[in-house]
Amino acid sequence: MAGITLEYVARDTLRELQAMGAALADPSPLQRDIGELLLIIHQRRFRAQVSPDGTAWQALRPGYQKRKRKNKDKILTLDGNLRGLLRYQVNGDELLFGSDRPYAAIHHFGGKIERQASTSTVYFRQGKDGAIGRQFVRRDKSNFAQDVKVGPYTINMPARPWLGTSAEDDEQILQRVLRYVGQFAG
Repeated sequence: MAGITLEYVARDTLRELQAMGAALADPSPLQRDIGELLLIIHQRRFRAQVSPDGTAWQALRPGYQKRKRKNKDKILTLDGNLRGLLRYQVNGDELLFGSDRPYAAIHHFGGKIERQASTSTVYFRQGKDGAIGRQFVRRDKSNFAQDVKVGPYTINMPARPWLGTSAEDDEQILQRVLRYVGQFAG
């Protein structure tokens, strides 16, 4: 090279690479940050009632929606446990995210729930004329009870994917990773 000399000193670059390597040797702060972001992402998803790809969850059947005790307008929400009990856990170099609720998987993937035959007690209100009402009532409001046999039946649960990330979510996670690694670069 005629008349120009370029000298590269790798000491600063090497120091930055070592700092980034040390940061990635213990990724738990980054994993906790991503875990918190996943909680936010999934809370937003429950409010919008959509799957990770943006598809609306299948609507509730009208009969179920009518007899649902509360949150009649919310899919996958009766008491809010599925949404409210999402957790993340950092184990070494892995981040676990999800729910320990036994019904979480059937709501996500769908499937069949086989119910066995059973006997149950139903409660009614009996009028002064001896006529028994046609509607079930709570036990404490009842003055007439009857045992009934319920045959076996199958519940077909539609898939309503709620767990996972979208391309937009993945981009947010990538930005967190880049910001984390970048803070160790000079």
